[in-house]
Amino acid sequence: MATIKDVLAAALAHHQAGRLAQAAGGYQAVLDTLPEHPDALHLLGVVYLQAGHPAEAEPRIRAAIRADATVADYHDNLGSALRALDRAAEAAESHRAAIHLRPAFAQAHYNLGNALDRLGRLEEAADAYRQAAALRPGYARARFNLGNTLTALGRPDEADGAFRAALADDPGFGEAHANRASLMLQRGRAAEAQRTLHRALALRPDHATALANLSAALLALDAPADAERAARRAESVRPDFAEAALRRGDALQKRNRLAEAARAYAWGAALCPNLAEAYANLALVRQTQGDLDAAEAGYRRALALRPDLAEVRSNLAYLELFRPGVTLARVLEAHRGWDAVHGAPLRPEWTPRAPAVRDDSRPLRVGILSGDFRRHPAGQFAVRAVEALPDFGVELTLYANQLEADDLTDRFRAAAARWVPVADRTDAELATLIRNDRLDALIDLAGHNARGRLGVFARKPAPVQVAWSGYMATTGLAAMDALVADAHHVPEGAERFYSERILRMPGAFIAYDPPPDAPEPGLPPCLTGQPVTFGVFNILTKLTDEVLATWTALLARLPESRLLLKTKALSCPETAAQWRERLAAAGIAPERLILAGATGSREHMGWCARVDVALDPFPFAGSTTTLETLWMGVPVVTLPGETFSSRHSLAFLSVAGVEGCVARDPADYVDLAAGWAAGPARLAELRRTLRPRMAAGPLCDGRRLAEALATSLRDLSRRD
Repeated sequence: MATIKDVLAAALAHHQAGRLAQAAGGYQAVLDTLPEHPDALHLLGVVYLQAGHPAEAEPRIRAAIRADATVADYHDNLGSALRALDRAAEAAESHRAAIHLRPAFAQAHYNLGNALDRLGRLEEAADAYRQAAALRPGYARARFNLGNTLTALGRPDEADGAFRAALADDPGFGEAHANRASLMLQRGRAAEAQRTLHRALALRPDHATALANLSAALLALDAPADAERAARRAESVRPDFAEAALRRGDALQKRNRLAEAARAYAWGAALCPNLAEAYANLALVRQTQGDLDAAEAGYRRALALRPDLAEVRSNLAYLELFRPGVTLARVLEAHRGWDAVHGAPLRPEWTPRAPAVRDDSRPLRVGILSGDFRRHPAGQFAVRAVEALPDFGVELTLYANQLEADDLTDRFRAAAARWVPVADRTDAELATLIRNDRLDALIDLAGHNARGRLGVFARKPAPVQVAWSGYMATTGLAAMDALVADAHHVPEGAERFYSERILRMPGAFIAYDPPPDAPEPGLPPCLTGQPVTFGVFNILTKLTDEVLATWTALLARLPESRLLLKTKALSCPETAAQWRERLAAAGIAPERLILAGATGSREHMGWCARVDVALDPFPFAGSTTTLETLWMGVPVVTLPGETFSSRHSLAFLSVAGVEGCVARDPADYVDLAAGWAAGPARLAELRRTLRPRMAAGPLCDGRRLAEALATSLRDLSRRD
């Protein structure tokens, strides 16, 4: 006849072999004879826990502890049951009881870390995982969880070390490869992330998270078609995976397939209604398509779910610049709202102001932080002045928050005393780096735009901080000391609506660097037998109902004329169709329209030459588009308002000396545009003379701007 010991041993053998039902039967048989047998009670509880029934496990393990409270494993497994029941605080106490009984119990330390992580006590969780790893050599899972916790704590270097240690313990640990790759992505190291993800997928080809992250890496490496394929593979593996739908949307958006991207994001939101990123990304598509109300609603929904999303709040503030009737007061309020949420909590990190710079014999140490040291509007506006700044006593450190490089990047690098890549640094890390560089002044070229690092500026790592060229409004930051502007963008009396001190440059606040491959302007189309063509090269976000009504009145004035709209969003056929319908509803017949999407730079400049008169939207005027059109000798009719972003064309036309383009109101706008269209000889003369005038004038004079900027920076640094 079998003894209790034999029955228990047989049940344990079943348990170790994974035959949970047979094991449970054996343990119960022991308990039928000895109801308070502690090992049988404990092991039966473990069976229930492993079978996914923690509520059944808890009373049995508690009974085991009542029978014998000195066994550490009992307390540890009770903690695991409590954690499965979402009672993490009680679970932590049980794991601590196990550790008290057996201080070198590595698994209990690991489980304590899991409970503390669930409670949001991440520093304590990290300590518990470290203890577990120290107590058990080769404990890859503990090091893996430590890496995840350090990632959540914003300590990427330490997290990377933990993931590397986990992989040294277990090179086949696919999840560790995948999560390390995710960390690399967050740090802007897309190529390294791609290599790591390929290792993860070699171990497990159906790893949906790794496939979604591979999509993100490929997109960062400018391979959107491959990124889309990787995202679709992730969705085929796991159809309910919202993140994969988002990555597909990202790839489609990069390929200008906006309507498809919107559907992908909407599907992601349907799969996971609390996923803030889905609403934010969908809002960005709607913004790109010109639907301001839908964009605002999406951003606000995302912020309701995740108030900490600084980039989304930036997008919401930026959206205010496009609204009809926008005022400087509203712009300031929206941008100060960002600072109140994301900037104010960082003020304890501000660096005490250094003594004023009074030694003019030493170079002024100036840093510039940008993700656009390349052929991007911010880069094209700044490069000529940056190249000249060293001639005016400025020693430059350029902090490059970018992976892309081109001919402009080479020019920026050549101008810098130091070139520091920073795309893989957190805001806190970068602020520390800049603080240690002991700059006299730090310049921002992005503001609330893409690749902006306002989280760095909000920490005030330099005694003087200046916004320039990359953003078309106040930043709203208390930490930003000054804004580079000119008398056209910020006229006298408007200063009170800016959180920064205004530094007015002579002429314009930028020095334009035109595309070197731009074709010659040629004749106006109306002199080659074509109908008068009005042209618009601005993003759809700027085209409000008021703008369309004004253009409709203009086309009604000239019944034989036509309207060309060219912007990359129109590369999406569905978006183009929507705009044909919207324009028709506004009174502009489809046969009078020419719609064109994205092209290369030289081809784009050729399109600018295919119009007789360019039409500026309002209240957000063109900036790069205006300069490109003027470079092709085409007049730009504009209607400025009071905001910085409404006055770009006013400033550039004024500095370039082009008269007869600045309207007082919509009716005057129509009169001015029609007047230009009625004067082909005047158009031809502008085409012949404007480019050389711009090239020789202050609008392209980087040295003049650099001298004024260097003087202003030194004056700011002298202030006590």
